[in-house]
Formats: sequence, structure tokens, C-alpha cells
Amino acid sequence: MSGLVLYGVALFFALSAWHFARGRRTNPRAIARYSCYATALLAAALLLLAPPTVQAADRLHRLGIAPALPVLLGDTLRIGAACAIRLLAGVLRTPEPARRAVRRQLALLAGVLGVRAVLFVAAAPGLDASDLTAAPSTGARLALAGYTAAGVLYLAYCLTALLRQLARLARAAAPGRQRSGLRLLTLSLVAGLLWNAWGVDDVVQAAATGTQAGAEDALCGVLGLLCVALLATGLGTTVWPAAHAAVRGWLRAHRRYRALAPLWRDLHTVLPEIALAPARRLPLLPPRDPQFALYRRIIEIHDARLILRQHLDPRTPQWLAAATSRFPPSAARADATAKAATAEAAALAAALERAAAGARPNPDTPRTAPTAEPPHALGPDLESEADHLAHLTRVYATCPAVAEVRACARAAAPSPSAPDPVASPVR
Repeated sequence: MSGLVLYGVALFFALSAWHFARGRRTNPRAIARYSCYATALLAAALLLLAPPTVQAADRLHRLGIAPALPVLLGDTLRIGAACAIRLLAGVLRTPEPARRAVRRQLALLAGVLGVRAVLFVAAAPGLDASDLTAAPSTGARLALAGYTAAGVLYLAYCLTALLRQLARLARAAAPGRQRSGLRLLTLSLVAGLLWNAWGVDDVVQAAATGTQAGAEDALCGVLGLLCVALLATGLGTTVWPAAHAAVRGWLRAHRRYRALAPLWRDLHTVLPEIALAPARRLPLLPPRDPQFALYRRIIEIHDARLILRQHLDPRTPQWLAAATSRFPPSAARADATAKAATAEAAALAAALERAAAGARPNPDTPRTAPTAEPPHALGPDLESEADHLAHLTRVYATCPAVAEVRACARAAAPSPSAPDPVASPVR
């Protein structure tokens, strides 16, 4: 595969690792943990082993670093991903494997890495473009061949273990998307084993010529693309639907959170005490958890509405009636729901102007509130309440009748020295 394709595959594995990492926080299971480790290590290994990255390693000569070091690091990460795959096979067989079994696999990993490190030092390899070349001696060529063979054998051992468990789960799964996804993952491992088996050619080439080709031939590239395509399809069938639902929920909560911004901003300007603990992030960045941020913004808006009830102006219905006659609503805003939202937004706008002017609280709020602000029953869930407040915000920010009521309330707001007819009503 070309360098750009490998970078794309690495991005796919990185996104999969991010998804599995999120799954660990909500459902800390060993399956999600080892899947996260395997995909993250594979992503890092592909980034280091891509031909453009290996070719760029020639510049390490100037820093006094061996140019073949990125290849060793990439191969080490790939072996670590193979160990995570083997541990994943273990938890698929037994949800809670014995610690002795885990220690045995980690000890095997340490042994493989140790042997490969010794063989790598014995080969004293260098770089020729993207090819790994051993020192000009028979021992160095055999050491490079042994280094490659150890990786091929260990990867085959780990992939075979996972293949057996996935095949067993696919046979036991009920017909449906789950079984189809497991079968696709099983086929991807078969293609991966064939891809890995083609590495025997690298072992023979290293023993004969002392060179390990960095670029793959046509058949090896086809097997690699087939493995990745089947893996992506299998994950897309079994894992990514849940990830897609999570992303869609994040976007929907973020959209509702932003929709409440105009109303919340005006309320917070006049009543800064409604804000809960400020979020520790840059203002232009979206909230990390928009669902919680949306919940908090709804609570803050309702707190502001409770405070503003003591500033409600009983003249608001008359102002709204005059404004409606001057700016008649469109056909879309002529139904009862739209009229109620307009009346509620007008009452909030008028009360906000009185609070901004520093007016004293209205002692007759219990008597005047039902006529100044229509009652609103809270929605059955967070989404419905957010949709109601988003509609209220649109009316508050765009309705000309509400703007007219706001202008009337601003003109009628009492000055600090003048008496307030609303706070001291004539009975």
C-alpha cells in the first residue's frame, strides 16, 4: 500500500481507538480495553512504518540517531498490537481471564521483543530509501532474517487465536447484523493471516540478500487492502452504528446548546448570578460534554425566569396587543402555540428591561404574573424542554412584536429618582 493509503488506514485505527476508549469510560470491560490498545498501537505503527516516514528518517543521521530506529519502533508497536489482539482473544473466550494467563502472554511478549532486539543489533541494519539493509556479512543477513521471522510467527500466533474465537462467536450468534459483522471480522483475520504469511518472502529475501523491502509488492498490497476493507466493514456493522448514534447525539445536543445562546446571553448579562461554575475551556471551543452543558444552560435559564417573575410588568399584555396589531403575525405564527411563545417571550423581554434598569421587585407578582407571563409546563424530558426553549429563543430574538414590547418596557422603565407605578400600584 502507498504511504497515503497507510496514513488513511492509520487514521481509521486511531478513530476506532478513540471510540473504544470512550467505551471504556461508560462500560469498563476488558474487551473495550484491549480493542483500544490494539487499534491505537496499530495506528502508531502504521504511521512510523509508512514509506514516507521511513524515507524521512534518513535525516536522523545529522542528529546522530540511527536512521533504522523508526523501523524498530514501528515493528515494536506492531508486536505490542499483536499482544493486545492475543489478550482480546482471551477475554472473548473467558470474560475474566486468570491473571496467570495474562502474565504468561506478557512474558511471551517480553521474550519476543527481547529476541528481536538482540537480532536487530546483530544485523546492524541501515536504510536504503525505504529498504532495511543488513551489514555485509552472513551473520548479519541471518540476524535480519531471524528478526523478520520472529515477528511473522508471533503475529500469526496472535491472529490465529483471535480468529478461532471470532469464528466461534459467529457460529453461535443469531442471524442478523451481529452475525454478519462477526463473519466479516473473521474474513478480515483470514486476509490478515495471508497478508502476514506473505512476510515469509521477506525472510527469504533478508537471508539471501540482506535486504528487507520497505515497499510491498502488488499481491501483498491487495491482501492488505482486503484485510483493512473487511475489518472496516465488520466494525461498521458491529461497532460504528453505536458510535454514529453517539456522534449524532453530540451534534444534536450541541445544536440545541447553541440555539439557546441569544436568550441565555441577555439573561446572563443582566443576571450574572444565574451562571453555575464556569467551564474551563476556551470560549470559541464547543463544550466537551454538550449534553451536560445543555442541561446546565436550561437550568440557568429557568433560574433567571424565576428571578424575573418579581420584575414582571402587568402592562405587558397591553403592549403586546398594540405591537401585534402593528406587526401582525404570519400564518405560521398565528396558531395557539406560537401566540403563547410570543406572549412568553414578550413577558421575559419586558421583565428583563425592568431588571436591567434596577427597578424594585414587584410586590404584586403573584397577582400579576398569570396575566403577564403565560404558564409553561416543563417538558417530559431534556430534549423536549430544550426544543421549547429554542423556539422561545427564536421568537425572543426575531419577532418584531417582542422587539416592540422590549422598546416600550425600556421607555417605561423607572429611573432611580422617579416613582415606579408597577412597584407601587394603585389599588
